[in-house]
Amino acid sequence: MAVRTRARGSYVLSARPELAESELRSLAEEVSEALMRGVPRERAEEGAALRSLELRDNRLAFEVECGTLVWATDAVLRMRNVLAERLGKTYRIGIRGIQVDRLEVVISGEAVDREKASEELSGVAEVSATDGEVVLVFSNLTEAELQDRVVERAVRRVRVTSVKEEIVVPATFGTVLRRGPSKPQKVTTDVGEVAESLGWIKRFPGRGQWIYTPPMAALLRSIVNLIIERVCLPLGFQEWVFPRLLPMEVFEKLSTYVEHLPEGLFYVCPPPRDPQAFSEFKREYSLRRELRVDLLRSVLEDPRYVLDAVQCPPFYQFFSNEYVRLEDLPVKAFDVMGGWTWRNEAGGVEGIVRTNEFLRMEMVFLASPEDAVELRDAIVDRVVEVVDKELDLEWRVVAGAPFYLSPEEASKRVIDVSTSAKIPTLDVEVYLEYRGPRETAEWLEITAATVHRDFYVNAFRIREVKGRRIWTGCVGHGITRWAAAFLARHGFNPEDWPKPIRSQLRYEPKPPKTVR
Repeated sequence: MAVRTRARGSYVLSARPELAESELRSLAEEVSEALMRGVPRERAEEGAALRSLELRDNRLAFEVECGTLVWATDAVLRMRNVLAERLGKTYRIGIRGIQVDRLEVVISGEAVDREKASEELSGVAEVSATDGEVVLVFSNLTEAELQDRVVERAVRRVRVTSVKEEIVVPATFGTVLRRGPSKPQKVTTDVGEVAESLGWIKRFPGRGQWIYTPPMAALLRSIVNLIIERVCLPLGFQEWVFPRLLPMEVFEKLSTYVEHLPEGLFYVCPPPRDPQAFSEFKREYSLRRELRVDLLRSVLEDPRYVLDAVQCPPFYQFFSNEYVRLEDLPVKAFDVMGGWTWRNEAGGVEGIVRTNEFLRMEMVFLASPEDAVELRDAIVDRVVEVVDKELDLEWRVVAGAPFYLSPEEASKRVIDVSTSAKIPTLDVEVYLEYRGPRETAEWLEITAATVHRDFYVNAFRIREVKGRRIWTGCVGHGITRWAAAFLARHGFNPEDWPKPIRSQLRYEPKPPKTVR
């Protein structure tokens, strides 16, 4: 079903910038380029076009027209991010709000019941029909209503059942689907720096590695227990223990990682079981106390393993070349005792939130397509409940990109967010104040919930006895990231922590003391 959208409104600025005509044109060109990000060149007419951008006192007025691949809601929010960054850096002017005076949705008439639309959207949008099309007009929309997807939900509510599958709500990865209220934070600097100064963690010589002392270890254990008790067990997940050293025969089945992100993994070269092969290496160390890495190169075998970066492949390998019955599904597993997860993080490491070696809990399942989506969504709902009600954090849920896609690759793609089943990954993110303003900062992903469809079923040759469709899905919880978000919100005094975490502490953990 073809949908066209148009929007007219303005961004309220903290002050009036002194913009020359050439500067305004340059700003408009930058915005126009951002609007077309992710739209294939051959489908450019289905993207978004900025029709006007004008400075009026302390407002930037805009008009934007969008095709089927970019809705006006996303266009307005995307423009806001570009303008906020440019105005902030160049003129030290912020955007205080968005006012959309008019947002128009034009839909082919056979896809919408006009009478139902008039009734359902009374007081929300004006409904009219012309030339075989139904037009929905929303007035005076706020930024919060854009973020909450009021327009998209309204369209889904009035569509004709027989053509539901034809409706597409295009969006880019990172589109906010829902969010909680803003909340203050006690720690407004890098949590890792504070934790290090207090002795809760200590830097290990390797890049992106830490030693966690008793206070941090106790918090991490409490978070793990809370997720198990509130999310895993109520949904029927049982504990497994997965290997973390993946042989190449398993790694080669993860084709998306091989194709898109081989630089994000660590490779392992096994040694020969021959003491004589290391004689020269041992002699050099014995004489000079020097580790001759060059001598190791001639001894070690070629890489034969990778250190696991995603934690779930052993689950698929368990079922590889096996047959299952749909009646015996879903199989639901969670793993946390397998230990560390490793990634060669892009863009540098950051405290305890972006590290090469980190603690992670993985939930993974094999199910029918319907159950796979339902399970994924139920997990996200329970995570949001824990994050919001029990840990009292500021959160949002976004349409996330799968791990194997680099940020550059993800930025080129457009996804359909008309239904949950069409969204490959749902990310639960939290706000960290030290990263910048809410509207422009990179929020911290703490949980990523993905439905793989039949990708791993095919890659690992998992079969259903009667040929019925089966899918897999996984949910990764970054435990150290959960801890960082918790400490930013509540601080480092356990007496100030919410009861669900405080009650988990069986003793009063203290960092060790050293004397210089």
